[in-house]
Amino acid sequence: MGTSIELTIAGISLSYAKNHMGLDFGFLFQEGDETRRKLDGIDYEYYEEHPDESADLVEFEEVFARPLARILPRLRLLGSTIETARAEYEAVMAEALEINSHTTSPEKPNYLTFEEYCSLACRYPLSALENGAEFDDEEKAKGKLVADKDFQRLPWTDNADMYWSEASYFSAKVAILSASSMLQVFGLNPANQNADVVWEFGPLVHSGYESRSLFQPGARRNQKVLIATEGASDARIIKRALDILRADVTDFFNFVDVDERHHFWGTGNLVKFAEGILRIDIHNKVLFVLDNDAEGVDAYRKLDALNLPPNMRAMLLPNVDEFRRFPALGPEGVSYTDINGRAAAIECYLDLNLPKYPPAQVLWSNYKKDIDAWHGALQFKETYQKHFYDQPPEMLRDGPYETFKLQKLMDALIDEAALVLPSD
Repeated sequence: MGTSIELTIAGISLSYAKNHMGLDFGFLFQEGDETRRKLDGIDYEYYEEHPDESADLVEFEEVFARPLARILPRLRLLGSTIETARAEYEAVMAEALEINSHTTSPEKPNYLTFEEYCSLACRYPLSALENGAEFDDEEKAKGKLVADKDFQRLPWTDNADMYWSEASYFSAKVAILSASSMLQVFGLNPANQNADVVWEFGPLVHSGYESRSLFQPGARRNQKVLIATEGASDARIIKRALDILRADVTDFFNFVDVDERHHFWGTGNLVKFAEGILRIDIHNKVLFVLDNDAEGVDAYRKLDALNLPPNMRAMLLPNVDEFRRFPALGPEGVSYTDINGRAAAIECYLDLNLPKYPPAQVLWSNYKKDIDAWHGALQFKETYQKHFYDQPPEMLRDGPYETFKLQKLMDALIDEAALVLPSD
């Protein structure tokens, strides 16, 4: 009969393969997500009678498991969104309409719109669907779903009549998109956020069909984004912020020389680096991250003029409302001004409230003729860096260290990274 491997959420099957690995879903998980679950198809009575074989049972029950809420940020980085799910559903519906056009039925199917489909998929919390008893009677197997006529308005699929319980009926009728798209759809219901997404690979390994070494958690090499910054401090700050504030996706990012000597100090050398890797046509995903100051804006324009391929992208640190009225020291003394695009280097996104120092301010230094703007820098920036590095992780996660600007930076970084496309 063979052995199956499934990706499920709260017992709802999202992907299935038999006697081979099928799709690799290791990228959904991270180190620490390895665990054990009781699975169908395991003869537990046998292991109760043979306790000396408990090590064998450990391998049999091995899975990766992670709550949906901690899966969705990983999917976002790979370009999977509710809009990509919409496009997929509309393609399924178009195919169903095409097939129906070749039948003798005079009526055009009244399929659910995508919004109606999402409403149906989220109408029933996944954890509330019955999945225990098996029924031979098709109507009885549907359980509380039997009276919901919207199930009849779904595009028909090959496994639509393969069900034996409430949960399997729901899965057969509703789970008609790719696993990533289904997770996006189910994620619209807050009640599903804590539902575990489980990749049940243990039985396949135990049966000898695949090697355990194939099942590894973490972002794959072609999914990782190389972050290139204009200085080592930028890379160190971003990496630490990701590790602590966005731990669920930190393995998707690599950095150039975070702990070693930085090869290209300043924006000019970063632009030269971009020109160099363009010439050698690398296929890695690369994101150039520039300070939100005059030097950074100038470099961003130069990078934009290079017509970077889809696997490369450049970004400025995001504009922040708190920077629109910021103290700046110039020839005429201190004035409050908008430093976005002129003096907002990465240190400005740190907590600037230091009790033994005066209020933070920038110092205007030089005029950038190409962009018609003065460039400035934060005073005592090394002190703000040290204060950031001195904070234990819990202080950054839970306060009192202010991270709201870093949070905006992280969100902008992830949004841009999701737009960096893999090479063909």
